[in-house]
Amino acid sequence: MATIREISKKANVSIATVSKVLNGKKGVSQATIDNVLSIAKELDYRPNLTARTLKKGQSRTLGVITEDLTVFNTPDIVDGIDAYCESHGYHYILGNLRFYKRYGNRPKDTDECAELALSLVDTMLSKQVDGIIYIGCHSHPVVPLSTISSTSFVCAYCYSTDPGISSVMYDDQKASFEATQLLIRKGYKKIGVIAGEPDSMHTANRLLGYQEALFTGNIPYNPHLTVYGNWERDQGYTLAKRLIDTGVTAIFAQNDLMAMGVIDYCSEHGIQVGKELGLIGFDNREISTVSRPALSTVSLPLFEIGQNATHLMLDILEGKHVTYGQKLMLACTVIERESTCGANLI
Repeated sequence: MATIREISKKANVSIATVSKVLNGKKGVSQATIDNVLSIAKELDYRPNLTARTLKKGQSRTLGVITEDLTVFNTPDIVDGIDAYCESHGYHYILGNLRFYKRYGNRPKDTDECAELALSLVDTMLSKQVDGIIYIGCHSHPVVPLSTISSTSFVCAYCYSTDPGISSVMYDDQKASFEATQLLIRKGYKKIGVIAGEPDSMHTANRLLGYQEALFTGNIPYNPHLTVYGNWERDQGYTLAKRLIDTGVTAIFAQNDLMAMGVIDYCSEHGIQVGKELGLIGFDNREISTVSRPALSTVSLPLFEIGQNATHLMLDILEGKHVTYGQKLMLACTVIERESTCGANLI
């Protein structure tokens, strides 16, 4: 692989001139720039990032730690990070804790999780990353990162118990309020909800949004129309029967997988979703577009979470004024499809 010295010799210019061109600095004629870049490409020049890091004291590389790369929300967040890094001259190193693969939905051993996170942070720091973005599997408080290292952290899709670490999340409550409002506008009055696990932050926030929308629509909240599942499709199937037996005209399922279970139940029992029963899900998973009927749902700003988390991190690294410990809440988008045609159309 070519060196700056070899480029300098072939271009018949000084090493300092080559360095200026390769680092995008001013003070070099366009003809010289074109010549140096052409020779660098011809000789297959690659910059020595390690040497550059030691010289400048900054690697322009971020560490990205995911709690589990296989969970549906994570790839789009990483994509947002990737796009922002690319447009701002940064690189990133990706590490995966595999929490979902290790533990599933079971309670996690906090000490073991902290130990795994510590090990991965140490690996990142050994590669000279400037800061670390930590991506959660779901919205929850994560291990106390400030006790792990003094490096800069930003949380995405989760938050830290450390008041000095900022996070980027989305507004569950507002999104659920808007999803329930859609059902009310369509004429549905008796609206049941299939909630997630009782100890989940998502469950609590989405229930608050649902209740707020009922209150705004002058519809009394009936606790018997709230049932709890485990986020899985089979629970949607089982709990659909319980709600439909109460006479509900619409169901708000707190994620798309449980909503698909409702569609499964209705298909087996001759109930037309979108005509005889309104249904809306949450997450805008791929399956929501191919189901029959197509599922109304809530789209999460996952790509934007990644971009905003990276923007915040670069502001910190570049010494710009930031409010440490802020929780940035991004808005979701309600997507209306066939499953909410409206009670007025029945």
